[in-house]
Amino acid sequence: MPRFAEVTHRQWIAAPIETVRAQFADLDHHIRRNVHPKLRFELLRRRPRGARFVQEVRLLGIRQRDVFERSLEPDGSIEDRSVEGFNRGGSLSFRFAPASVAGRDGTEVDITVRLPLPPVIGALLRPLLEAQIRKEVRAAALEDKQDIEGIGYPAAPAVRAGA
Repeated sequence: MPRFAEVTHRQWIAAPIETVRAQFADLDHHIRRNVHPKLRFELLRRRPRGARFVQEVRLLGIRQRDVFERSLEPDGSIEDRSVEGFNRGGSLSFRFAPASVAGRDGTEVDITVRLPLPPVIGALLRPLLEAQIRKEVRAAALEDKQDIEGIGYPAAPAVRAGA
């Protein structure tokens, strides 16, 4: 039974939930605008309620390449599951809820990253890996916030998987 490193991060974004959800789901936009410079994405296949894509990242100095299956859930959440690669069995979850901060309406995004640990030394690496994941997730969430609030994400009439 694999053990996991797990990190959850919350980010408030000053935009309607539909806009935030659409931006997070839009892989083409992330690729085209290079929203996350430390990540590399490659869209492999679109589905009506999901996508298959490659994500490359460096964590703890190790280049990690994974193939993810994305599911856009009926409740509006997004689930990415690694089906192949370094973090096979791991996942990223994105949940969205309307939230007001200081009288401003916006959206709270809960991001949970769950990555498998190596069998023998995993427990020893967990604190270090979780600290690195926390740092990278915080940076990525701020990049999405800047993309939506600062640059401006075009509101999509409906969330499209990877489009």
